[in-house]
Amino acid sequence: MTTVTKVKPYREVTPDGTLHLNLHPGQSRAWLSTAREILILAGTQGGKTVFSVDWLYREIAERGGGDYLYVTATYPLLQLKVLPEFLILFRDILGLGKWHDSDKVFEFSQEKTRVIFGTATNPESLESATAKAAVLDEAGQKQFRRDSREAVLRRLSINQGRILYATTPYGLGWLKTEVYDKAKQPDSGIEVINFPSTMNPAFPREEYERAKAIMPGWKFRMFYDGKFEKPVGLVYDSFSEASCT
Repeated sequence: MTTVTKVKPYREVTPDGTLHLNLHPGQSRAWLSTAREILILAGTQGGKTVFSVDWLYREIAERGGGDYLYVTATYPLLQLKVLPEFLILFRDILGLGKWHDSDKVFEFSQEKTRVIFGTATNPESLESATAKAAVLDEAGQKQFRRDSREAVLRRLSINQGRILYATTPYGLGWLKTEVYDKAKQPDSGIEVINFPSTMNPAFPREEYERAKAIMPGWKFRMFYDGKFEKPVGLVYDSFSEASCT
């Protein structure tokens, strides 16, 4: 029998108009991080995207007017997942401005602030702004190109802006070698925050256990525990950094 547990909504607006976030422990750790680059590596439906929207709003509130970037793996992902969540907060709850669909830009009404949306499949689309902070959503997907991350770093360089990566580990690509692995180095300026799908109090434990029972172990650990794994059958799948380098 499926048990339904009532949980607090992620966002609550009090009678006096104050916005309150009910963060789970993984989100709280990311919220408190002062790292230049924050990598949230989490299981599916763990609360990555919704958190990234509030994180970006706080960066804007603290750093002031200017341009900010929200980069997604693909435009379909933007339309189906990211944009609705973004507009709930920035337009509907906070009433900060308007969304211009033709330009993929959200423009503030009261100050010279823009949130520019771009796709990681087209790095050149990210080269037109001097930004103060950026979110890279689902940066672990194959479509999210290394060149796009490098373009974002260039856009942030003048303001020494921060980056939030919010993703599930889809494979052993540049995110593993250039962000996750480098976070282990002293003074990297990168913090990795990992949590499973069940860290989200709204995620059913039964669904987690069901997936665990029917999926290959390596795939389950990637998609529900948010951990990098070597797929079975991968060439060089027995390679170990500790013993082979």
